[in-house]
Amino acid sequence: MSINAYYKEDIENLEMYQRLIQYWSIIFDRREKIDVLDNMNFNINLFPEIFTRTEMANLHSIEPGYTSPDGYTEMHELIRALELARLLEHASSREEIARNLVNQAGIGCGNGCTNVMNGVINAILKYKQEEGMTEKPEVVLILPNYTVYTAQLSNLQGKVTPRYVHTKRENHFLPTCEEIESVISPSTAAVVITYPNNPAQSTYEGDNVEELKKIVELCQENEVFLIADNIYQDLVFPRERGFTEIFNLTDRLEYVVKVYGCSKDTPFYSGYRTGYWFGDPRLTEKYKYMISSMENSLNTHSLVYFALNLYFKYKTIVKEEPVLEDMKFFTQGLFGWSQQVSGEQLFNKMTELDLYQNYKTRIKQSNDIQEDALTQVIDFVTQSNVFTDYVNQKIGNVFFIKMNPELHSDHDHAFFNKLFHEAKCGVLPGNVFGIPAHSNETWFRITLIHDHVENIIQNLRKIENMYTHQHV
Repeated sequence: MSINAYYKEDIENLEMYQRLIQYWSIIFDRREKIDVLDNMNFNINLFPEIFTRTEMANLHSIEPGYTSPDGYTEMHELIRALELARLLEHASSREEIARNLVNQAGIGCGNGCTNVMNGVINAILKYKQEEGMTEKPEVVLILPNYTVYTAQLSNLQGKVTPRYVHTKRENHFLPTCEEIESVISPSTAAVVITYPNNPAQSTYEGDNVEELKKIVELCQENEVFLIADNIYQDLVFPRERGFTEIFNLTDRLEYVVKVYGCSKDTPFYSGYRTGYWFGDPRLTEKYKYMISSMENSLNTHSLVYFALNLYFKYKTIVKEEPVLEDMKFFTQGLFGWSQQVSGEQLFNKMTELDLYQNYKTRIKQSNDIQEDALTQVIDFVTQSNVFTDYVNQKIGNVFFIKMNPELHSDHDHAFFNKLFHEAKCGVLPGNVFGIPAHSNETWFRITLIHDHVENIIQNLRKIENMYTHQHV
């Protein structure tokens, strides 16, 4: 099938998210027999299930059905415990401040971080409208980035103006305070940042944390909501200072929101579609209204898997074993509204199944696989003459690579076409993440969890060989 058959109009005329859908539609069409290098699903032949279906069935009966409109009733105590543990892990001297923030924070859940973000943005717009904003609101997005946010703003049908910050390679594609300050105005309602970044997998750490703190202060001083998407926070592989929690950079909840879910750091969680926000409590009721009217609610199966994962993350951080008292986190309707949960029975079953030890073992196995893949791909790309740059600070499971402009001087859509027809490989070119499709500036993303690393490198070598042979 011709690649042109997939396109109803030129790629340049499509929004970024439409481009992503088009590219993925092409490379996932099995009739094409493409070796796909960008697939965010964990490979079942490589990674362990963190909780097996048998374990979950034996833990407690789950009544399929709706949960509370935004998951607050079932989840907020556990989320508060986890967020407090995260704050204190790297800033124990701020305990009093951290406890005050956690106790007062607004919280809500949703069907994955995409839907949580959608609810948060809509809640912010409603809040700004009620506060008297009469100008058409603007939302600042950072590029390159995963482009689902551009789609969300587009779906608001002209009610919001997107403003873009095009970040620089020398800053690892992270925005600076100066760059954000240059685009905010009295009409700016929110700024959305992602760290660790996708596709660049870079984050604020070391001296660069000061830049993030300036961004927080800038937004709070200008009464602009700062939304931090931290979906990759638990794939910042071990380093001295760990992950930078945004609420360790401020003493106030106002105008700051954190969003998190487990779909990127936990094998096979993406299909369960769970996430939460944590931050400015003024958004709580508006979020609950928006998310329940748009998404209805999570289902009980998803919420139980989510809660158990968060609970064991919490116990890992505080370095404690599960205790009977903690079963309070699971008795607020989590297993279904008509399920009466005995904390003692649940604790005994959790202990009998050895769930916590299994969890730690499987998470370590998963992380070891991802770290090893990162190391091998970094070594391979570093030694290549065809790939001349990459951005990944030993984070996560996506990898951003730049082509040698002496070997490929055309734009990245042409690169995608070339790989499709000649190497039979499929990648996501940089234009779907907001990288301008200029000649001599071809970036592309691959993932590191969809296949054995040996196969990933073999496919990268196919790309190498294709260009090497053409320039002999």
